[in-house]
Amino acid sequence: MSYLAAEFQGPHQLQLVRKPIPEVRGQDVRIRIKAGTICGTDLHILAGHHFAEAPVVICHEFSGYVDAVGDQVSTVKVGDLVTVEPHLFCGTCKYCRIGKEHLCLSKLAFGVHLDGGFAELCVVPEKTVYKVPEGMSAEVAALTENIGCCMHGVDRLEVKVGDSAVILGGGFVGIVLAELIRRSGAGKIIVAEPNEIRRHLLAKRGFIVVDPLRDNLPERVLQETGELGADIVVEAAGRSDTAKQCFELAGRGATIMFFGVVPPSQSIEISPNDIFKRELKVLGSAINPYTHHRALEIMPALELEELITHRYPLEEVAQAFETARQGAGIKVAVLPGQGGDRP
Repeated sequence: MSYLAAEFQGPHQLQLVRKPIPEVRGQDVRIRIKAGTICGTDLHILAGHHFAEAPVVICHEFSGYVDAVGDQVSTVKVGDLVTVEPHLFCGTCKYCRIGKEHLCLSKLAFGVHLDGGFAELCVVPEKTVYKVPEGMSAEVAALTENIGCCMHGVDRLEVKVGDSAVILGGGFVGIVLAELIRRSGAGKIIVAEPNEIRRHLLAKRGFIVVDPLRDNLPERVLQETGELGADIVVEAAGRSDTAKQCFELAGRGATIMFFGVVPPSQSIEISPNDIFKRELKVLGSAINPYTHHRALEIMPALELEELITHRYPLEEVAQAFETARQGAGIKVAVLPGQGGDRP
């Protein structure tokens, strides 16, 4: 017996393969995957810009129904709809022992180092599995890890009531970050996004939207902030040019956060004196420590269904990646064992 999977076999190589059905024992949970969503990290992996241990089934954002459990599993049962927090930590390095597991020196991730969600089946440890609340679809549940990453980023920002914020990049994470920053009390949120479809959706959600290819973004930010610059600037596009622009948009005492995944080979030039004299705070935000449960609590209020704009069966995973690469929509879902685009 075997199952279908999309396996990363090296840069620009994603192949449909059949793999033997894995057995379960102990604390194993086998999931029959219903939905996996494409993340920017997946695009970077396939392009050869992000480390992954080929051959490996990629996708770290996924959900599905419990298919089988080991004899030590007690928190979920066969038939439960679950989502997966895809990281495994060593538990013994300094960072694991001081409550910063996400900085673990030996961190592994399903969909990067271990087989993940673009497959009909996946086996993960019970500790990574979260039961999905009633009423949430499998497609939305697949987004939990990504929402958790956004929540960690907003936790790091320490938004104050009345802050002004600029987000560079209005894709899925840009939209979610904007929603969470607004819920944290920000008074004015500006999102720079060149894609017309995304701008329309952001405007519908009540954000100030700027097309950075047509409009002068620095001038608009100054206009909206009383010539002061923004209190918060978030890079959510994963580009070196927008990373550099963050410093131009920030006001005195501002917090700048690099959230998007800029390819490791790229760098930017900054002025330490500028950071010094304006007392800028520059942050990174890595993965989703201790936010998966909280993400499931807030997700029903974020209107996420409309952000899943494209759906493909697993057999058409290559086309799904091309759609995501072109930025044709917001979030692209791959649905193992199901049809393609549908309500």
